[in-house]
Amino acid sequence: FARTIQFELDLRYEAAAADELRKNMQHDVGLYVPFIDWNRTSERVMTIERIKGIPLGDMDALKAANIDFNKLVEIAASAFFRQVFRDGFFHADMHPGNIFVMPDNTLAVVDFGIMGRIDRTTQLYLAKMLWAFLKKDYEGVARIHIDAGFVPRNTSVAEFAQANRAIAEPIFGKPLNEISIATLLGQLFQVAETFQMETQPKLLMLQKTMMLCEGVGRLLSPDVNMWKLSEPLIAQWAKQHFSPAAQIKHTVAEGLQSLQKVPHLIAQTEHIISNVMSGGLKLHPDTVNAMRGSSNTSNRWTALAIIALVMLGVVMVELSLIVLR
Repeated sequence: FARTIQFELDLRYEAAAADELRKNMQHDVGLYVPFIDWNRTSERVMTIERIKGIPLGDMDALKAANIDFNKLVEIAASAFFRQVFRDGFFHADMHPGNIFVMPDNTLAVVDFGIMGRIDRTTQLYLAKMLWAFLKKDYEGVARIHIDAGFVPRNTSVAEFAQANRAIAEPIFGKPLNEISIATLLGQLFQVAETFQMETQPKLLMLQKTMMLCEGVGRLLSPDVNMWKLSEPLIAQWAKQHFSPAAQIKHTVAEGLQSLQKVPHLIAQTEHIISNVMSGGLKLHPDTVNAMRGSSNTSNRWTALAIIALVMLGVVMVELSLIVLR
């Protein structure tokens, strides 16, 4: 909250967020982000392109302009999906007051004070988790949470799966147009808290944004489920990231990144060895006393050898882990 408030009070941060979102979405059809006039923007003043359109909340004006509401819902769903799963950077305040419908039926967004970010690991977690929910694989949902480290390793898979079933079945039992993924996420976070899941601010921000988007979708077309409209994008994204070829590509990329760390680790190892050679190794007082009290010189050398082997073992394990990753 402190960071969000700081970003909202310094308009240079907001301008930077708008500029980043504009560059991310510049080739996407249907959503427009106004450009920033950097020459007239400072900490207290932000100057952006003027938007000429109808506020999304003005339903009478939209109907008078003969706007295709279903098309707007499709645009909103696609834009949200691309921001979250393609770019990992999304507008987190998508209420009707921040959205305008331009003359060419393009949606334009303003007010970039609250933005959200999720990394690739979280993207994969969300995709796998939602996919498992849609398949009603509640044990899979539980294992995904455990593997992601969101809940302790000793969590009972069966009990967590039962809790997931309890929140999902009532939601999925509704007509398609009434299914709320945002509600599902919100209840999941509450249940997960019972299983000692720590608060994930980025996920709460995402859930809030999904709820706003669903509200916009229902305002425009109550009988349409916006997530159903995104199904082709979801299928394409899953193919790109979950296929065997994609997994191999990702593993190779991670391996190359890990190999880049090897020179640094070797340098650290040299530094440790240099400290040991120069007397910089710190031993526990009990160990030092035991070594001093030993009358057997070979015992002292044995102790030093064991310490050296342990240190070498640690280094080798680190190197092995980096290569394997």
